[in-house]
Formats: sequence, structure tokens, C-alpha cells
Amino acid sequence: MTDDEGGDPVCWMNRVCPECGRLADEDPPTRCERCGAELTTDRES
Repeated sequence: MTDDEGGDPVCWMNRVCPECGRLADEDPPTRCERCGAELTTDRES
């Protein structure tokens, strides 16, 4: 196995904007910098 196998950690799923898919720079609660949607801590996976 090499170091470049795999992808982003699943723990970042709460940072994905539900409206546009952008990855937020910080954990919720926050707002998406692209579209302004609210990212909350109570999202379902």
C-alpha cells in the first residue's frame, strides 16, 4: 500500500454543504462560504 491511496476522511462529511457540496473550512455550526447555507451539527449521515 502507498501513502497516496484512499481519499478524504469520512469524519469530514459534516463539513460538506448540503446545498452546493463545498467543503467548509471549519466544523459546524457554520455557514457555507459559497452559497450561505447553514451547516448544523444535527445532520443525518
